[in-house]
Amino acid sequence: MVNSLLRPLRRWPALEAALSRLAGRFTTWPSDEFGRFIRASVTSSATGGPAALPPAARPMRPPPPVSIAPATFEMRFMKLQAEGRFDEMWEMLAEDAQRAWGGREAFIKGVPRLGDDMELLDMQVVTVTVLEGWTDRVHQRSYQNVAQMVMRYRVRQNWREWTFDRQVHLIPAAGGWRTLCYPARSQVGSSAGSR
Repeated sequence: MVNSLLRPLRRWPALEAALSRLAGRFTTWPSDEFGRFIRASVTSSATGGPAALPPAARPMRPPPPVSIAPATFEMRFMKLQAEGRFDEMWEMLAEDAQRAWGGREAFIKGVPRLGDDMELLDMQVVTVTVLEGWTDRVHQRSYQNVAQMVMRYRVRQNWREWTFDRQVHLIPAAGGWRTLCYPARSQVGSSAGSR
């Protein structure tokens, strides 16, 4: 039916080209397929006018993922520990640390907890250094591109407040960083708080 209507128009190439342009104004392409089309022909004749093109604007794509800063990662890890959200902490452990704990349930049961009379008041990042290579001498493992940080914690227990510094190590992993938080020596023969 359409071909029979278009057959008389093919005798007048100028009219066919004008109709092609007009049809192109009403033709849309899915936004995710703009890059696939450079020229799209609406007519079947070789003498037709310019083909309908997709709009000149580029399709909207999501921004590239941004990795979390090592300091932000460590502060989130410690906040989860202070809140007793140990199940969420498990996903933040490096694979070596997860193997040392022996599984999620062992980690949740054995991770150090703040006592009822202890409160984490503040934590600060003193220094962050990304090392090309670092060897954990206690666990005899070497890692590349390690974030070595000195964290300062201020805690209160009953009426007494104190501040202490602790060095922690994070290793790169998919989606950001993972912490090397191993179980205490009494649990599996490794050092307490080795991070």
